[in-house]
Amino acid sequence: MPTIYSPEKVKHSNNTGTRDENELYHRMIEEIEDYAIILLDRNGYIQNWNKGAEKIKQYAEEDILGKHFSIFYLQEDIDNNLPQKLIGQAAETGRAVQEGWRKRKDGSRFWGSITITAIHDEEGNVIGFSKITRDLTDKKQAEDELKMSEERYHKMIAEVQDYAIILLDENGYIQNWNAGAEKIKGYTSEEIAGKRFTIFYTPEDRQRNLPDILLQTAREQGRAIHEGWRVRKDGSRFWGSITITALHSHNNVIIGFSKVTRDLTEKKMAEEQLLSYTTELEIQNRELEQFAYVASHDLQEPLRKIQTFTELIETNYEDREFVQRYFKKLDASAKRMGALVKSLLNYSRLNKDKADTGIVDLNILLAEAKQDFELLIEEKNAAITAVTLPAVKGNHIQLGQLFSNLISNALKFCEHTPLIEITCQQVKQDEIPGAPAGLMAKAYYRFDFKDNGIGFEQQYEKKIFSLFQRLHNKHHYAGTGIGLALCKKIVENHHGHIMATGEPGKGAVFSVFLPVEPAPPL
Repeated sequence: MPTIYSPEKVKHSNNTGTRDENELYHRMIEEIEDYAIILLDRNGYIQNWNKGAEKIKQYAEEDILGKHFSIFYLQEDIDNNLPQKLIGQAAETGRAVQEGWRKRKDGSRFWGSITITAIHDEEGNVIGFSKITRDLTDKKQAEDELKMSEERYHKMIAEVQDYAIILLDENGYIQNWNAGAEKIKGYTSEEIAGKRFTIFYTPEDRQRNLPDILLQTAREQGRAIHEGWRVRKDGSRFWGSITITALHSHNNVIIGFSKVTRDLTEKKMAEEQLLSYTTELEIQNRELEQFAYVASHDLQEPLRKIQTFTELIETNYEDREFVQRYFKKLDASAKRMGALVKSLLNYSRLNKDKADTGIVDLNILLAEAKQDFELLIEEKNAAITAVTLPAVKGNHIQLGQLFSNLISNALKFCEHTPLIEITCQQVKQDEIPGAPAGLMAKAYYRFDFKDNGIGFEQQYEKKIFSLFQRLHNKHHYAGTGIGLALCKKIVENHHGHIMATGEPGKGAVFSVFLPVEPAPPL
């Protein structure tokens, strides 16, 4: 087989020094083992072969010279005419570069990176090709394993359903979306891609710029953690626990964020239910303490009088006038005790009378209360004014007792002409003074029952809502001391709040807060 030289070698072939250099050059090529360096004629037949080619492709030089270089290609590549396309490209553009599976003598495969370069004569005509092949099988396998690992990782992320895993760009726009995000938030990947992640936040959180505050925290500290109410596609809310983590490039520049969200609504509701049960238990424990106080004090007083009067009657039964006088006192004490027991029964029954609820028109309740106190209103020449009141969800009987007790107190604890004014306005939850933790509604009706009665010292506000806690002499003002305790219990049953403000001699205002939206079951 004739040897093919490059144009430079052809031009200096008569020079002895150059001939030696060419020989050295060919020896260098032949000795290289990490690269298969092959000389092809212009039709692709093998003219020369080095040790690297023998090592990589497994053919001895005498076995391969004169064969077409397509012998190294897979059948599908031959069917696609890939070998001819490559030397055609090299002939036209000077070289062709390609990576792909190649075949060894024993039929095994290796991943080859090849460069075919056209060789020209002095006139620029293509007289052959050099073909350099490097075995990159280990690198290819490592890349394939890495790619497979990444694919498995991405598939794992995509298939996770208990967590919403979202990829954000550096400005918070959604780039990627997994099955868990679709399940929890309700959007498909096509619907949400490209939108900003603020879409999941409540109007209140967006107004106080919470999403951007969380992103900034992640930028500065590496990650941000938060729990709060989030919004689904259908407008419903869920309690989300989120972690936003900053993603950095190799030179530590933030290129985006990962956002992982878990739906903890059931846990949140369970915690709130537990808190509600705990609060209810604390209330009932306080009530038990009050009942114990009643049993040991308030009920004992009329009972002692009955025992004393009975003993006096027994020792003076012959004195008719004396007996008659103490029989009246005995009867008054018995009635007093009966009223106390009845009040206690009414109070305890509030815990059992919670099921019968509906929409209650408070204007009707007010009219019923006015009718009940018609004689007392006329007797005291009292005036009751009220704005048009809304309807609320609740128990008609209990809310009737609430209105009745508040109006009764305003009429009773007044030493001149009673003036009672009832107003109503809508307020937000955070506008309720001293609101307890258990209030759940967003908005409440505030009902103010304002009177011009005897009032009270503000320091006693809590005391007046306790069982049988009276600020005034029971002989001067009638009652059992349970009316305001009943009011407090009724308002709590309706998931509301009651408070009072007063000033001695100038009257009092009793403020009742009831949910605007339908409250949870009583």
